[in-house]
Amino acid sequence: MDKPVILCIGANNITGDSLGPAVGDLLIMEYNIDAYVYGHTARPINGLNYVDYVKHIETHHKNNVIIAVDACLGKKQDVGKIKCSLKGIAAGGALNKNYERIGDIGILGIVGEATKSDNMETLKSVNKHFISAMASSIAKIINKLVSELYDLRIYGKKAV
Repeated sequence: MDKPVILCIGANNITGDSLGPAVGDLLIMEYNIDAYVYGHTARPINGLNYVDYVKHIETHHKNNVIIAVDACLGKKQDVGKIKCSLKGIAAGGALNKNYERIGDIGILGIVGEATKSDNMETLKSVNKHFISAMASSIAKIINKLVSELYDLRIYGKKAV
């Protein structure tokens, strides 16, 4: 079986939506993670190319464990929380662009409060340091998760 796939969704030009690319950067540069990482600041996965990436992953990684990461908006009391799901994620919800659900594991960082008026303004006003800290936490979680997948021999490496 092949390596895990990590899909880091988000746009660099919107601070609150840059969580995914920031996680991708950390997984590649800091952790040198043994997984396929799609989405980082040099090649973000956003509304313009999301469908193409999903098709690529469905075609080339049929039997891989897929971990999808994205920022989201939620309740005020949940801002700053990281939520995990065994149902993957459906990206684009904050902007009413509910894309196809993807992933075996979904990791959402709640970066701001959802509003009834302008979620884009909320995403634009998120503090960059807040995103950086949350990205660091999520990358650490994913690195540990991937390591455990290998330890469980799901990916053929033996635990040392």
